[in-house]
Amino acid sequence: MLYGKLIDLRNYCSFHLEKVALNRGLLDGHSDYCKFIILARGRSGSNFLRGLLNSHSRVIMFGELFRFYDSIGWEFPEYDRYLQSRNLILLMQRDPCKFLETKVFRKFRKGILAVGFKIFYYHAQDNPLKYVWTYLKNRKDLRIIHLKRKNTLRVILSLKKASKTNKWTNTTGEREEDFTVPLDYEECRQAFIWAQEVKKKYDILFESHHKIDVIYEDLSKDYMSEMKRIQEFLGLPYEIVKPSTVKQSDQPLSEAILNYHDLKKKFEDTPWEVYFEE
Repeated sequence: MLYGKLIDLRNYCSFHLEKVALNRGLLDGHSDYCKFIILARGRSGSNFLRGLLNSHSRVIMFGELFRFYDSIGWEFPEYDRYLQSRNLILLMQRDPCKFLETKVFRKFRKGILAVGFKIFYYHAQDNPLKYVWTYLKNRKDLRIIHLKRKNTLRVILSLKKASKTNKWTNTTGEREEDFTVPLDYEECRQAFIWAQEVKKKYDILFESHHKIDVIYEDLSKDYMSEMKRIQEFLGLPYEIVKPSTVKQSDQPLSEAILNYHDLKKKFEDTPWEVYFEE
């Protein structure tokens, strides 16, 4: 047990040593890198895109930093282990803008050319966390990758399935068992309207920023071409990148949705009938 504690202490010191050296000027670091966010919603391929970006040797791509109020969503094992102190969480809660400025967009070694994190439309909506959005809007050097999934029906289905299985990502490549779920018409209708409106809302919020749209369906179909475009957008030297997650299901909608045919009929002659195309 003592040996394990010593190993943990060594790892803790090693993790923090570089940050201390950078802050004190003992290592040649910089903060003049490309700062960006992935703006999206859940089940739109953000883990897929994040994994691709993190496979680039010059990128640090954090996770959903503001997903929870009482912890920081670094989504890197060492960060999650060593940067969850009470004081740091309090900083994130009480002054999220300072947290971003000093702990996220901090000094990194010279080789890092882009640093970003994921944020979903519904993150950081209460005081004082909501000032994150003001900070992001006012930071004109921030680049925005707006990740959108065209088929909102598939988003709803994916959410339902993940909620039932509690499996939100697939990192092993093992085929997941297919199963069927019912979907409520009114819930779908409201979700379709909300998805349409929220994308417009955040496009307007960041209309003065350097921004690109990335369509999940395009990324999933040909991630090599899309990642070349994204790397150019972030000012990165081109590298072949690889995903760290795989698609969770290829089950046809007609098999995955218990009341598929009834829903399809109800949405005929509406803007959303295209969602039912297989």
